[in-house]
Amino acid sequence: MKLLEMNTLDFQKYVEKNDAVIIPSGAFEIWGPHLPVGADTIIAEEMANRLADRMGWLVGPTIPVGDSLFSWGPGAVTARPDSFRDYFEDICMSLLKHGIKRFCFLNPHVGNVAPISQVAAKLKIEHGAECCLFDWWRFIQPLCTEENILDTDGIMSHGHASEAGTSLFMYLRPDLVKTDRLIRTEPKRTNDFPDVQVFWSLPDLTDTAMVGDATTASKEKGEKIVEKALERMTAFLKQWR
Repeated sequence: MKLLEMNTLDFQKYVEKNDAVIIPSGAFEIWGPHLPVGADTIIAEEMANRLADRMGWLVGPTIPVGDSLFSWGPGAVTARPDSFRDYFEDICMSLLKHGIKRFCFLNPHVGNVAPISQVAAKLKIEHGAECCLFDWWRFIQPLCTEENILDTDGIMSHGHASEAGTSLFMYLRPDLVKTDRLIRTEPKRTNDFPDVQVFWSLPDLTDTAMVGDATTASKEKGEKIVEKALERMTAFLKQWR
């Protein structure tokens, strides 16, 4: 169920029995020549709706534009980190005042992780709210490896608009995939030390707005990722509640 589509009486009935909300957030940035600029936001909403259906939870407002200062090119839209954090906090505080006490954040965009974490800490410390974050792309990587879902590995499977992301779109929103534009792009720079975080911008890595191999993507792989992710997310939330 979506708060966007609820009336105030039904919302009040919901919070009488349930104090949880799922808040999707994403970004507007270039996702290769074959996927929409709102890819992160679309995935966040699609997965939030499916997760909410399984849990009987409410989906709150989507935060569609995030911190994409490291992105570039036509169609990219960004918010300053402080602006994003303040807006995100205002939404959570509004819901808190109406009886929501548990916040599940579903976010596929890495630029949003730091400000979301700051808001979560404030909600917990100052208001006693419970918060969790599904950092989507990091969350699905071990699932894909354990289940042997993808043909490629490393950045070629989980890079920007690569096999994993393209497969998800082929399953979730095939109408938005330009299959005649699928390409393979090796990163211009590499990091062989995954335990060290490097602050690269997307142009540091690619001239095509994607990194990885989209040519190996398929609808079947996307479906497997979605189902395995939902199983794990649902298992966690049932324990968390």
